[in-house]
Amino acid sequence: MATATFIEKDQNWQNETTIYWFELSGEDQGTEIEFDGETFGIAESGPDSCVVDSEGFPLTEGDHQTIAVRNTIEVTDEMRAA
Repeated sequence: MATATFIEKDQNWQNETTIYWFELSGEDQGTEIEFDGETFGIAESGPDSCVVDSEGFPLTEGDHQTIAVRNTIEVTDEMRAA
């Protein structure tokens, strides 16, 4: 089972985007993608979101790694409010 540990959030006021950073470990059961302490983020801009790699580059929606990250990460209202 994959787990995500929240690290921090970065806000870019210029382009109105917030990235929530997580460290992922373990195996996602749905895709069988295994994480070994890798960092990924969820970038939110209004109602839209995308998965980004550790350098902030968007991953391809629908690809197995992106699906595994979305299965593992949950951005909460508490994280958004902090």
